[in-house]
Amino acid sequence: MMETRSKNKVLFFEGESNSFEAEKIRSIQVNMQFSLLTQMNHKKIMFTSANKGEGKTFCIINVAKEAASQGKKVLLVDLDLHHPRLSQSLLPREKNGLMNIIKERHNINNSKCIYNISKNLYVLPTGILPPNPLGIISSDFFSETLKLLEAKFDHIFIDTPPVRILSDGRVIASLCDGVVMVIRSGTTKVYEVEEAKDYICKTGTPIVGAILNGSKYSEKDKKVYAYY
Repeated sequence: MMETRSKNKVLFFEGESNSFEAEKIRSIQVNMQFSLLTQMNHKKIMFTSANKGEGKTFCIINVAKEAASQGKKVLLVDLDLHHPRLSQSLLPREKNGLMNIIKERHNINNSKCIYNISKNLYVLPTGILPPNPLGIISSDFFSETLKLLEAKFDHIFIDTPPVRILSDGRVIASLCDGVVMVIRSGTTKVYEVEEAKDYICKTGTPIVGAILNGSKYSEKDKKVYAYY
């Protein structure tokens, strides 16, 4: 079952649909789609970063929104079981989520923890935070639950903690079909990106793209785009 909730706009890009920034979000989504065409499986995509504060949650929400606007049925899953910003931003009043399903051994198909926040866009929040996140995401029941979700959605975008800081994301990556890295322009160090990339590569899951967040564009760049 899927509960309907009104959209919380905290992290949604609210600019004009024909703006320079909106086109950049569309470009990210389209490029990601092309990258996924080479993969046999391409439904579960994990978004992560090297460090906290790189804009990962903003990016995943807006790429998911763009995919949903193109007619795809999209699920956002919050698997940052330490600082669930996605859940707190989009569904701040909800107490039930994925961890409640795992704890109570409920079938995801019979749960009421998936919330519709806009057309074609759904959210599965963390729910009650567990004392042992790594043990939860390493369990067979967790991986089986993810597989059940695949039959219900065209895309599943998963928000995770930074892979350099916590090992949770490395385990989650091994259960996904692809990884998108979010890098903060002018902040993330090259060695940090390389270290994060190494962690992901060891899981065997391909990196299907990277988002350079926070880039500064000149008025000249924007005027060139405006020509079209």
